[in-house]
Amino acid sequence: MSKLIISCSIVLAVVASSRADDAAKTESKKTTTATYLFTGLHCPGCTKVVEDSLSKAPGVRSIKVDWNRKDAKIEFDETTVPAAKIAELIAATPHMMGAGMHYGSWLALKAADVKDGATTKATKEALAKVAGVKKVELFPAQHVIEVQFASDAKTTTGQLIEVLAAAGVKAENY
Repeated sequence: MSKLIISCSIVLAVVASSRADDAAKTESKKTTTATYLFTGLHCPGCTKVVEDSLSKAPGVRSIKVDWNRKDAKIEFDETTVPAAKIAELIAATPHMMGAGMHYGSWLALKAADVKDGATTKATKEALAKVAGVKKVELFPAQHVIEVQFASDAKTTTGQLIEVLAAAGVKAENY
């Protein structure tokens, strides 16, 4: 009888461990790490204000703002908070210099395929059709696409990358 209990305990431990591994894999699949380029960062203190504000938002796993580069690496769960909502949360963060000042952001994507006028035009046209995309800027020399979202957008990085892939432009999170 004790051998049966021990065997059952071992089987249950293996199953529990396997389920925990599966849950961790599923959790990591939901996580997106993206770079947002900032406007409104006027001093190093602003980085702490934005980090504190976004770290409290549901779905945000981590945020690290770099004042020198005026950007942030943000890890978040897009099933909870899409990329466009992250930009909205940044804009909603009360500025440390008062109500007359505001933070803003652009999602940055890497795209080695964006390197000339033809790919720049195709990229802009494809992204202009995506609901929630307000403005697109391209920097072919750096192979970077910047996307600004409308305030009520629900756009994800996955949607942007899929639209670009359909237009023949391979892109990924920066």
